[in-house]
Order: sequence, then structure tokens, then C-alpha cells
Amino acid sequence: MKVPTNLLRDAVRYYTEFLEPNYGSDESKQLVFALTEHFFGFDRLKLAFQPGHRLSESEMLTLHFAVKELKSGKPLQYITGVAHFSGHRFFVNTSVLIPRPETEELVNLAADFCRRMEHSSNVLDVGTGSGCIAISIKKLCPQARVQGCDISSEALSVARQNALSLDADVDFFVCDIQSYDSGYQPCTFDLLVSNPPYVLYADKIDMKSNVLEWEPHLALFAPDEDPVFYYRKLASMALNCLVPTGRLMVEIHERMGETVSNLFTESGFSGVSVYHDINGKERFIVATKQ
Repeated sequence: MKVPTNLLRDAVRYYTEFLEPNYGSDESKQLVFALTEHFFGFDRLKLAFQPGHRLSESEMLTLHFAVKELKSGKPLQYITGVAHFSGHRFFVNTSVLIPRPETEELVNLAADFCRRMEHSSNVLDVGTGSGCIAISIKKLCPQARVQGCDISSEALSVARQNALSLDADVDFFVCDIQSYDSGYQPCTFDLLVSNPPYVLYADKIDMKSNVLEWEPHLALFAPDEDPVFYYRKLASMALNCLVPTGRLMVEIHERMGETVSNLFTESGFSGVSVYHDINGKERFIVATKQ
């Protein structure tokens, strides 16, 4: 790849055309401008007012290698190290999932519950990953005591970095939900929230390569032979950890609403309710410990 000049407008035009076979015209332009804004502070509007802006040699190389990564399918967020979620900038790398916009609704459900409590709530985010759920709840409900746990020490390192950069007092610790054995002090938490692995390996054929090849499978996939494995573990954990009338809130696969609801009801929860996401798909379940 060789850009004809070091004018930013020429680079944008050249790299947009270079990416078009992979992303199409509109998305390619959006991606290139996302890179120029991240690395150089130039969005479409600023470039329109400064059409003669030139890139240095090092800036040209920075853009060149970033575009090559996009061409290979690497997600933009892993290239820039930034994902926007719930009004905040989170650091992300390939140790954690990229936060999805629909998960912000899970945060809002949790925050609404915490605000209605007469005392400071005690919240645990299981499988916290980047910490986006736990930290966002804490930012919305500063009075809440929020903790997050994950099996991955690499993910917890990312979560702690985000908590520090966003000035959120959240405690993070290692926990393997697969081998959870009631190790927590009973009746400790008012709310247990989680976005567990729920994609089936059988669904891999329908997944985009930039997700399948880059995002951590540990945080994506549930076993095909037991699709509700993690929800069963969460139910057991919640029944031990939650105070009476405490809430369990989870994100689910769009086709698993009835299955997970029945599981929670059979496990002894009451008031099990399914909520839809911004796309009208069944995406969240809220259950109350009796």
C-alpha cells in the first residue's frame, strides 16, 4: 500500500477504497475516520476545515499499520484500545469482550434496582471482563458497594485499569463459577448481575470472523451439550449469596428466554421476568430470591 501524498484527505480516500472490499463504502469511511480521530484528532468536520493538513512520516506509518489490522479483520476497538459503553471510555484488549450497546440496558436495570433501595446496595458482577458492567453501575450509583469477579487474571487486570482511569471504587477478584461451591458468606449481596458465556459452538458458522477470531472464546461460548450451564451455576451462586428478596439479573441468548426463566423458577426464584433489548429481542432476565 502506498498513499500518493501525505495529505490526510488523500490518505482517507486511499484507505477507504482499500477497505471497501471488506466493509463496503460507508463503513470503510467510518472506520478510517475513527482511526484518524483517535490517532490524530481529525474527524470529518475538522478535515473539512483543514483540507491541507499533512501527516508526518510516523503518522503515516501509524495509520498504515492500523488499516492493515482492520483489513485482517481485527476489530476497531482492539486496534485503538478503546470501547465506548454507558457514556464512558473503556480500555479493551483481546483478553476481554468488546462491550455491546445492548448490555447497557442490563446496567440500567441494575442501577434502577439499586436506586430504589433504602440502604446502600451490595452488588456483585460475575464474569466482569473489562469491568464495564460493574464500573458503570458504580458510576450511576456511587453509594453502592460494587465488586466484580472473573476467572481470567488478564481480564481482571483490564478491569482494574478501567476502574482506576474512571475513578470507580470497585473491588475485583478471581472466581471460577464452574467450580463455585458456596464459598461466599451467605446472604451477602443485594444484587448479582452477569453477562455470562451463552453462545453455542454450533452457532459459530453464523458468527462474523472479527468476533470469532479475535474475542476470547472463554467469555463467549457455553457448552453445546448444556447451553444453560452457566445460568445453573449463577442460580446456585445467587441462592447462596443473595439476601432474601435480592435480585439476580442476567443477559441471555435471544432464543433462551423461556429455558432460562424455567430454570430460575425451578431453582426457587420468584417474579422471574424477561426483558427485551433495543432490537426487540429477549435479552435479559430478572429473578428474585424468595
